[in-house]
Amino acid sequence: MPSAKLAVAIGLTALSLSACGTASKPEVGTPAANAKTRLGLDDPRSRHIACLRAHGIPVRLEQITVAGQSLPGFQVGSAPSGPTVAFEPTPGDAQGVQIQGESQAAEVIGSALVYPNLASDALAARVEACVALGVKG
Repeated sequence: MPSAKLAVAIGLTALSLSACGTASKPEVGTPAANAKTRLGLDDPRSRHIACLRAHGIPVRLEQITVAGQSLPGFQVGSAPSGPTVAFEPTPGDAQGVQIQGESQAAEVIGSALVYPNLASDALAARVEACVALGVKG
């Protein structure tokens, strides 16, 4: 009799453990995965846009295409006279895009790619200062 109880207990334990971790996760890099991982996270543009607006600089949110990928970003003023900023997921990604030559004329500040376009030196310097907020290193 004790061996029957032991077998039942082992069977129930195996059954309950087999149900652990069965939730399927979307494949990395797919739109479903990107939407799920970014859900509830802070927008990387918030701090920088607040800084620019505090200095009276007009800015609007945009999705910027860099190296065939749509990234969160913003446009200062109007293109092509105002700077454009796009945010890669990590600083390493931003550096990699620049090294590969896929973001010509961009300055890397943390995970941001800053395109000065035809902006004045004063405006470009203010945008760079605001984008550099919170960047370490």
